[in-house]
Amino acid sequence: MTRKITLVAGVLALVWGLSACGSSATDTAGSPSTSPTSSSMPMPSTPSTTTEPGTESPSATARTGQADISIAAFTFTVPTSVAPGAQIIIKNGDSQAHTVTSKTGGFDVKVDPDGMATLTAPSKPGSYPFDCSFHGNMASTLVVK
Repeated sequence: MTRKITLVAGVLALVWGLSACGSSATDTAGSPSTSPTSSSMPMPSTPSTTTEPGTESPSATARTGQADISIAAFTFTVPTSVAPGAQIIIKNGDSQAHTVTSKTGGFDVKVDPDGMATLTAPSKPGSYPFDCSFHGNMASTLVVK
């Protein structure tokens, strides 16, 4: 019985101690808030995930005019689509240089190992297949719409 009381008291002390870590936020009625999101401490962001082109939800590209192409393990990860003329940041996570070279001649950008580069998307909507001129097995398609 004594162990149960000690355990309950320990849990209550822990809960009280953790609740003291937050801010003294109040709700809209002026009462102390008990919401777990009322703390002024920043909440961790949701980890990003990588998906194949065409399987992710519409990206922020259409809203912001900027997109990312990631290169890792000799593989391109591209947004579902980008807006015409969008600025695209290319991030190379590999220890070797790569290129993002249009097969139709619209763009050709070299990205150093573990480096970044930028590319302006074509202004005409369409599908633009590209590859890495250094590594022929690396290929993808940039969709502009």
